[in-house]
Amino acid sequence: MIRRLIIADDHPICVSALTSAVNAVDEGILVSTTDTLAGVRDLIAQGPFDALLLDLALKDSQGLANLVAVQAAAPKLPVLVVSGNAAADLPARAAMLGARGFLNKTAPLAEMKSAIAVILEGGTWFPLREEPADSLADKLSPAQMRVMAELAQGKSNKLIAYSLGLTEPTIKSHLSAIYRAIGVHNRSQALLALRQGLDEAAA
Repeated sequence: MIRRLIIADDHPICVSALTSAVNAVDEGILVSTTDTLAGVRDLIAQGPFDALLLDLALKDSQGLANLVAVQAAAPKLPVLVVSGNAAADLPARAAMLGARGFLNKTAPLAEMKSAIAVILEGGTWFPLREEPADSLADKLSPAQMRVMAELAQGKSNKLIAYSLGLTEPTIKSHLSAIYRAIGVHNRSQALLALRQGLDEAAA
């Protein structure tokens, strides 16, 4: 069975290196590339894909907001975050939001190959294998992940309801569940927690 993979990165050199690593794993893997988050959504709609290599600094979006959007659109798609950001806690934040792995852009080709192979086989790849025991992607339903993606954009409950085609009471119910999952008590605290994890993670 032919496997398909997405590389989402806006740096040609990185795309070339990652493509080489994928080919080193299996030359039969079909690779689709894009340099925007919108392009990722379009490709996902054409799926299915076996994995996504996701840059955190695409042309139309920055930081872990990219990962949140992908998790909302395709909760079961294995995502290997690829970043040049050296923040020590970034891999853990990516794992919390549902990433299956984290790879630094400065990694040698052999490490890229290993990380991609592990993700394609259903495993995880993080520095020192340090990742949170529980992921928000595991705790939240796909619908709640979509609400969280809207919340990260600072939208009101009314706008979130309109965007997702739901009622405001339903949005409030989802938000209550999200608050419990991330350990906060209200919208302001949730936004603060999300911003800390999202806005500071641009690569």
